[in-house]
Amino acid sequence: MKVFVDASLLVYLNVKMPEDEARLVEDFWLELLLNHLLYTNILVLDETIYVSKRKYDVSFKDTIDFIDRAVLPYVDVLPVGLSEYLRSRELVVKYGLKPSDSIHVATIESHGLQAIATEDEDFDKVGVKRLWIRK
Repeated sequence: MKVFVDASLLVYLNVKMPEDEARLVEDFWLELLLNHLLYTNILVLDETIYVSKRKYDVSFKDTIDFIDRAVLPYVDVLPVGLSEYLRSRELVVKYGLKPSDSIHVATIESHGLQAIATEDEDFDKVGVKRLWIRK
């Protein structure tokens, strides 16, 4: 399956967590890597860097190193252009999504992806299949 990787997963992979929670996140990531084609966009990378610093105090350098080492070799970064913006504005108005989330949905639609790996339940509003950690 072609899966869009959202920032929530990347942030959890990047920050210190209790060992049992970290194992769940890492197992989910491994399952995605082994069984799916993974995609994201530049907004997700930006959000990963920002949230890791703001919420968890992970340095910009450490998060960039994490992305370069653990994400970019395995996840294709899809372009975001005018067509994604035009579709995203419809989604913001219709579903009340955050602008960045609506751009993610537009990216998913533009590239024929089948699911999103995220804990963010807002994506359930638009009918995108959501994959997340089974506890």
